[in-house]
Parts: sequence; structure tokens; C-alpha cells
Amino acid sequence: MTPKTISDDRALRFLAEEGYLPLVLADHPGMVQAYTNLFAQSHKYFDLPASSPQKTTYQAVSGPAASEEGYSKIPGEKSILTTRTSTRCPEILHDQLKTAWDLTGQFMQTITTAIASTLNLDPNVFAPFVEPCATLTNTKTPTQLRMFRYDRPTGTEPTVNAERHKDLGLLSLVIGHSPGLQVLDTSADRWISIEEEPAISPALTARSNGLTATLLGGETLAFLSRNNYKAGVHRVVCAPASAMNDPYRFSIVFTLRPAVAPLYTKNFESAITGAFEAHERAEGESSSVLFEKIMRSHWNINAARDVRERQKEAQRLKHEAMGGVKDEAGGGQSAVEMTKPLSG
Repeated sequence: MTPKTISDDRALRFLAEEGYLPLVLADHPGMVQAYTNLFAQSHKYFDLPASSPQKTTYQAVSGPAASEEGYSKIPGEKSILTTRTSTRCPEILHDQLKTAWDLTGQFMQTITTAIASTLNLDPNVFAPFVEPCATLTNTKTPTQLRMFRYDRPTGTEPTVNAERHKDLGLLSLVIGHSPGLQVLDTSADRWISIEEEPAISPALTARSNGLTATLLGGETLAFLSRNNYKAGVHRVVCAPASAMNDPYRFSIVFTLRPAVAPLYTKNFESAITGAFEAHERAEGESSSVLFEKIMRSHWNINAARDVRERQKEAQRLKHEAMGGVKDEAGGGQSAVEMTKPLSG
């Protein structure tokens, strides 16, 4: 999708219906070089010893919030660095990360304006929640850029390194360095390996210096669009190290979460979206109230395994007490609607 066709109705209709949209990174000026440079630096960062100040200074807190900011490692699964401000970004990554963030922020402003138009809303309706996040500054917003280094299995079979889930925010842009991201075709209940053939041709990937880009709808967008835009169900599956001649898979995810601002749900009502139910309405309360409500109904897919399991069990018990029903998206998240993993 080129800058000219970023608001193309067919592309946005696909994103709305499926919850994901493959992009050609080379169609967006500066993005290929920015992410190529950031991947190169991320390799250097993850290769640093655990005792390096570049890691210890930015060590994430333990527990459910481990992936919300800083460096964390889940042995045998993945290493993660999450950045939300310029002041809490390792020096080795700062310049490359800011360039990639700012370019992606511009893209997110453009795409959310286009989405608003498809819903017959004011084109600027998303602006208060997007503009404060569009550039990397020393002011923290809910938006984050995560770099992943996934550990490939040493055996002969692929492994699921991130279970099926939906992201929490408005939109996520996933940049892949090698195949691994899979999206769920909910109509056929089958997984699509979106970063390789036949989903994307090698010629298009070659144009982007071997990088892939996938846009995912999040649960906040699904709510504000009154489910006219789906949240994309996805997972990460890593091929064996022997098959790829590489012990790791790298990816970078820019997760656009709504900035803290007064939320008026009436601004998101139109002939297309319809009206919010009484219990869904917000009349000027902080957008953080909505986001925290969404977050509380999820477990953190990027937390340590034991933390995840405790969160899953707590959510399962809570759901049973509420007499919930099955999540028709396969739980994406797990088996039931209130037992969902927390991601972007």
C-alpha cells in the first residue's frame, strides 16, 4: 500500500474485516532504512552481556508489568526491550529508535485519519489520542516500541513463542526480519504465515531489504469503531534454528496506544458506527479509564511463564464467577472472553 493509496477503501475494508493488513515497507519513504538500521543496532544490543549497563540500567520491573518498559528476558523464549521515552532508551539504540518511531508516528497519524473517514467520523477524531504519541520525546505516553529477540527451538519442530492474542491499543505495526508472525483467518479458522509466501511475494520483500510489515487492529480501535474494525488475532511461531541457520528471530513492534485525553464516545458515533450502549459511554472522562478496563481483562503474553499462568488462572476463575461465554475468536487470548493475553 503506497502513500497514495493509504486511504484506499479496499485496503482499509480488508483491515476492518480481517484485523490485519500486509504492507510493503518500501512504499513508505525512509522506513526501510530506518528499520534496517534499528535491526542492526538491536542485534548489537541483545548481544551485550547481561551485566552491561545498557541492560542493567534499563532492567524492567518483575511481575505482570515486566514488558511495559525496559529490558526483560524469558529464558528459552524471548528477550524484550520496550521503550516509551527518549530518556529511558539505551544510548546504543537512541538515534536509530527515534528515527523509526517518528516515521511510524507520521504513518499512524495518516492511517487513523483515513480510518475515521471510512467510519463517517470527523477526520481528526483520533488526533488527541495519536498526536502526543507521534514522536519520541522525554514525556511518557502509553505508546511503546518493542524489540524482540525470539529463541528458536534447537529441535526439529517449530515452537509457538507467543500464544494467540490480540493487541490492546489502536494499531500495531509489526516489522519482521524473518518469517514467524501468523494471523488468524477467522472465517476459515486457519493460521496464515503473513511474512512469507504465498501471503507476500519474495519480490516485494526484496524491495524492502528483506523486511516485512503487517498492520494489526487493536482492541481499543475495535471498541471506538464499535467493532467495525476488528482486532487482529495473531501469534508468533519460530522455525528451528537448524532450518534457518540462525538461533534467533528478530522483530520490532510499534504499538499505538491512546494518549491520555478526555474521551467523548459521542464523537465516535455516526450512521456507520451507530450509538454506544449506556454502559459504554464516556462523557469527558480520561481515555485511560477505557484502556485500563481493556487491560484488566487480559493476561500479559510477554510476562514470565509462571506469571502468565497465575494471571490466566485468576482470569479463568473471575470469568467463571461471572458466568461468561466462549470467545468466538478462539480466545485469541485463551479459551474464554475474559481470559485474554495482554500485548500491545
